[in-house]
Amino acid sequence: MALDLFLETLADDSAHVAAADFIELSDLSPEELGSFARAWFDFSIERQRWLVARLVEAAEDNAELDFTAVFKMFLKDEDEELLEKAMEGLWEHEDRSIIPGLIQIIRSDRSPSVRAAAAVALGKFPVLVQEGKLLAKDGDSIQQTLMEVLNDPDQHLEVRRRSLEAVAPFNTSDINEFLSRAYESSDLKLKSSSIYAMGRTGEPAWLPVILKELDSREPTIRYETAHACGELGDEDAVPHLIPLLEDDDYQVQLAGIKALGKIGGPLAKKLLLHCAKEGDAALEDAARDELQNIEFLEDPMAFTLSLIHISEPTRRTPISY
Repeated sequence: MALDLFLETLADDSAHVAAADFIELSDLSPEELGSFARAWFDFSIERQRWLVARLVEAAEDNAELDFTAVFKMFLKDEDEELLEKAMEGLWEHEDRSIIPGLIQIIRSDRSPSVRAAAAVALGKFPVLVQEGKLLAKDGDSIQQTLMEVLNDPDQHLEVRRRSLEAVAPFNTSDINEFLSRAYESSDLKLKSSSIYAMGRTGEPAWLPVILKELDSREPTIRYETAHACGELGDEDAVPHLIPLLEDDDYQVQLAGIKALGKIGGPLAKKLLLHCAKEGDAALEDAARDELQNIEFLEDPMAFTLSLIHISEPTRRTPISY
């Protein structure tokens, strides 16, 4: 289907759009994006929201589809529901061109949920800065923006905690001070964010603090603790993660498996192999995936994994909370 015909179909709220047709909006040229933009303003708001949600889903289902040009255009949209979805769609996009737009949203008077979503979307870039994949000035503008949020007591809690998570990889003394304060907070979400952020700092000194929380009564805390252990990648954490593999909360079990996959090492591999053989369906699949990840990281050129003695699992949907 040609782009012009596809746009005519989209303009009709009652028209059926096949999933395969979304390829027409993938990897648009500047000229094609102009055609899309002109048609876009004639769509109803319901159709606009529907379309951006479908594009996000299509991109998740097919990595070859690239709707980056469209999502970037949406960053200036006035509709907040649509804007949040567009930022979700840009999650995998690592081009520095979207940084100014995200910063502008964080500094705007938009709703807390939108500004928090912008902080989350900005959170992947500090890691790229630390890896030398972005310009130093990009890191400076990101760090300055996020620290302004943290230093403003009038900022909404959701924006502040997401900014704390995002800025953590810069790992400065000021950031660590904010992490300590958030960790001591009585607010569960803020404490959860602090633990998540501790992992993102890459700072081994946080490991003793993090490990204490593996016995927390709160599943959310145990979940974030497992994730933080995985991010730190310290093999000393592996024995402490073993109880999570039989946790009462299913998402915590899966987080424990993912953490073992990120950490790697002989004990982690042994535990994952046991889960792949003895766990339920979803745990077996997750353990297999992490074993493959470990083998690839250890020897990419000789990456092969054969678990011929493991029977095919009966699939079931993991519980979410």
